[in-house]
Amino acid sequence: MSTSRKHFVAGVMAILALFFGAVRDVRAGVVESKRAPECRDLPVIKNLTGLRAHHVCDRMAAPGAMTKGEVKKLAATAKSADDHLTIAQFYMAEANGLDAKATGYELAAARLRNGPFVKNFATPGTASRYEFAAQGFREEAQADRGLAVSHEEMAKTVVASLK
Repeated sequence: MSTSRKHFVAGVMAILALFFGAVRDVRAGVVESKRAPECRDLPVIKNLTGLRAHHVCDRMAAPGAMTKGEVKKLAATAKSADDHLTIAQFYMAEANGLDAKATGYELAAARLRNGPFVKNFATPGTASRYEFAAQGFREEAQADRGLAVSHEEMAKTVVASLK
């Protein structure tokens, strides 16, 4: 058998192996996606869609979750007590999230300072940067809590003005 024929047979075998390995879960050129029942179960065409298309449900926002832009618009036009309470809840949730972040950074800084390798020669200021970031998150959380309290008071004044 000649060398070119051996290479041809090996190439055909490789292509067939790749073909059968790639299409074992395919029905009519479409892979059925396995998603949660609340997500739209769209077919994913193999090799034509990017990897981001496979995780559509992972990127979906929780229902009722507001963005900062929506909250700012609502704050500019808020007239009812419910609007102000919604804004206050958003800012309290933001403050709690920032506090959790700050706690994580403080714990990381403490681990770096008290760990087995106290002196980090590559980046000696990492613990200080973590503490600085934690302090910034705490200050931002405090500001968000202040906004939440002010909107709760606005909601009380709106209710008092209606009586």
